[in-house]
Amino acid sequence: MSSSPLWTVEDGRFLIRVARDAIKHYGRTGKYLEPKDVNPKYLVKAGAFVTIKDRSNELLGCIGRPYPSGPLIKNVIESAVDAAFYDPRFPPLKPEQADEVLIEVSILTPPVEVKVSDPNDYLNEIKVGRDGIIVEWALGAGLLLPQVPVEEGWDTKEFLSYGCLKAGADRNLWTRGGIRLYRFTAYVFGEKEPNGEVVQVPLET
Repeated sequence: MSSSPLWTVEDGRFLIRVARDAIKHYGRTGKYLEPKDVNPKYLVKAGAFVTIKDRSNELLGCIGRPYPSGPLIKNVIESAVDAAFYDPRFPPLKPEQADEVLIEVSILTPPVEVKVSDPNDYLNEIKVGRDGIIVEWALGAGLLLPQVPVEEGWDTKEFLSYGCLKAGADRNLWTRGGIRLYRFTAYVFGEKEPNGEVVQVPLET
């Protein structure tokens, strides 16, 4: 990740606070938070995801922008709002819940296509604990953040298979060369308790 800024726990703490403020602001006003006097560091273009969980670490929402299409802070704000209110898998968060949930922010490096001559070579190119993946095929696409296979205890085969399922494809499509695969890495920061200590989430298995 040498081509991107070195993100620290201090950055994670700031971005998680921004994400929570964005959720509260949108819940009250229906409008996106407009941050002021932003450190230029947070205006660099970078992809970001925001994950929301309850105190039992059950997922309540996770949405993001995988590509560096806009400023990091803008992507965090919009992703926080989408994860809280517009993830179709979950009911919208109630504004008063914003201080009761755990927030995790992932800062992504730009996705890079993984090109192989034999689909089995994907197993050597993708590393659990380092890589997130985007699986594209004829009818859709799906993304899995690098922390997901670590949390779920998947090996590389399972990671690729679940990536296919996330894209709405047959789980074994990757073995037949029917996908385009992209990988990325991420700095992941999360709270131990709501509004509590922020740590960098370890990914290596």
